[in-house]
Amino acid sequence: MSSKAIELKEKVTADFQADKKAFHEAMAKAQGRVDAATTEINKLRADLKTRGAEARVKTTAQLDELTKSLDAIRKEQQAEIEARLKKLHTDAESLNAELKHAAAERKTAIEAQAKVVHEEYDSARRTLIASLDAELTEWTARIGTALGEAAAKKAAATAAVNTRIAELHTKHDAALKKLQALKQANVAAFGELQQGVRTALGEVKTALQRARADIAAAS
Repeated sequence: MSSKAIELKEKVTADFQADKKAFHEAMAKAQGRVDAATTEINKLRADLKTRGAEARVKTTAQLDELTKSLDAIRKEQQAEIEARLKKLHTDAESLNAELKHAAAERKTAIEAQAKVVHEEYDSARRTLIASLDAELTEWTARIGTALGEAAAKKAAATAAVNTRIAELHTKHDAALKKLQALKQANVAAFGELQQGVRTALGEVKTALQRARADIAAAS
């Protein structure tokens, strides 16, 4: 391998490692914020179970603000992961194309680079799935809180609330199935299935908002 080729390889490797380090540092920071918000949210949920009606209203308002903050942090986190996945996918395709036309002396180096890129892609994919999994777990907890609100108001027996709760469970089950499919997806199907999970989580959010509105309106 020529000195110029070695120099280029070293630069590509250094750039990749710098990007990798920056990404993992950003993920660690975002996860720290997610964990802190989640801890506070869980504390408030526990407090809700022991509060009187007036205190429950205040605690619920605090909980709503914190969950909005958590959603914003997680959205930012997932956007960074998606950007990373797209870049790694592009890098992998570029290396595969280069490999087809590379001379023998370059093939070993390109194959080594491709392996590192694929491993990092798999790592970023696992990070995204973990974030989506945690998000669905959070929505499960929010559903539980809504059901608790219904029970506290004795609203669960009303037809409107029962309809909304049934819809909520249906949307939640659909999101869970889509997430399980995403975990098993190959690279080609991952992007489309990922969007399916996002859509399903959005439908859970909408169904929960409707259920909470009907619970609040119930006498």
